[in-house]
Amino acid sequence: MRVCAPIYLKFGLRNAPNIYPAGTHLEATAIALTRERVRRARIGYDMLKRLDPDAIMSPLPEAAPV
Repeated sequence: MRVCAPIYLKFGLRNAPNIYPAGTHLEATAIALTRERVRRARIGYDMLKRLDPDAIMSPLPEAAPV
C-alpha cells in the first residue's frame, strides 16, 4: 500500500486577463478561459490515472449546514 500526503493541483492560466467585474461583453472570454482550465484539469487527471491507476481521491468534506 502506498500512502502520501494530499496534493492539490492548480490549473491557472498565466497572464490571463482580469475579467471581473464581468459583463456580457466579456462572456466569450470567460467561457474560453473556463474551457481551457477544464482542458488542463482533464490532462492532469488523465496523467495521474496513467501514472498510478490505483490512486484514490480522499473523500470530500460534508457541506456546512446553511
